[in-house]
Amino acid sequence: MMQEAAILNVAVAGAGRMGCHHARIYTEQPGCRLVGVCDPDPARAAAAGEQFHCPAFRSAADLFAAGITPQAASIAAPTVQHRALAEEFFRRGAHLLIEKPLAPSLLEARGIVNLARNRGCVLQVGHSERFNPVVRALDRHCLKPRFVEVHRVSPMTFRSVDIGVVLDLMIHDIDIVHHFVAAPVESVAAVGVSVIGQFEDIANARLVFTNGCVANLTASRLALKTERRMRLFSPEMYASVDYHKKAGVVIQRTANEQQLDMVRRKIAAGELAELGDLNYTELVRYEPLVVEECEPLRAEIESFLHSVRTGAAPAVTGEDGCFAVDVAARIGAAIAAGGETRLAEA
Repeated sequence: MMQEAAILNVAVAGAGRMGCHHARIYTEQPGCRLVGVCDPDPARAAAAGEQFHCPAFRSAADLFAAGITPQAASIAAPTVQHRALAEEFFRRGAHLLIEKPLAPSLLEARGIVNLARNRGCVLQVGHSERFNPVVRALDRHCLKPRFVEVHRVSPMTFRSVDIGVVLDLMIHDIDIVHHFVAAPVESVAAVGVSVIGQFEDIANARLVFTNGCVANLTASRLALKTERRMRLFSPEMYASVDYHKKAGVVIQRTANEQQLDMVRRKIAAGELAELGDLNYTELVRYEPLVVEECEPLRAEIESFLHSVRTGAAPAVTGEDGCFAVDVAARIGAAIAAGGETRLAEA
């Protein structure tokens, strides 16, 4: 466990768009020293090294061969490389922040979790939407949703065509919904369509949780514009958030409980005509979500560094990452089968 005052040597594996964001934020963290970036594309590695003023390597093995042993690192390489890279870093005692999805399969994800546990290393999974300001704002309302609806659509970027839209985009919402519902998934029904490449580009999934909550998730990377919205319904409140605009509203029924009781009695007595002049907005409390602006990836990395330095449990654990990969795989299986998967098949 590191002391708060110690300089922390960090590295980044993967010098693509996301890896460069990790490198940038590490260079801006107090008490943090970026000691290397690596990428199999030598030009991309060199460009990142020049931009962030650190040594550049073609592989993690080359970084270690140069005598550099970072205490912590981010893995922002393609998903299929996560397990091998995690093994190299964990073997040398490095704590890891691994970009989502944790792995392409549950078997590999479990393997990464076991490696971290056996080495006594911190493993945080990069589900950065957990650190989105609107999610943090919703956390303060202690929601217990019974129904959740999510739309996450955007134009094609061609950055993640090696995986389907479920692992690329929908996995964010699998993690967020599970964060709020906090129950296992009992059954999955899904449909998906491949348009551009080998994997699905549009998908819809219906998740039924063991506590009765239902979630309807839609993801597309073929839209003409970006839309990222979530709506949560609970017995006590309704919340609607826009991830893209970092804004939302909350409607609670507790604003005028006495008048609500009167309305319920009149409905029960069949006195519906007397309700025609009521203003619904006076029966509930409607308020904008109080959102504190922040850069989600920066907050995620700061949380990871805090866990490395103090030994605190990471905000998004390896088990959280495994859950998301498992449900994503079940959605993929349901798409392939044109049907449904249930808990016993997970």
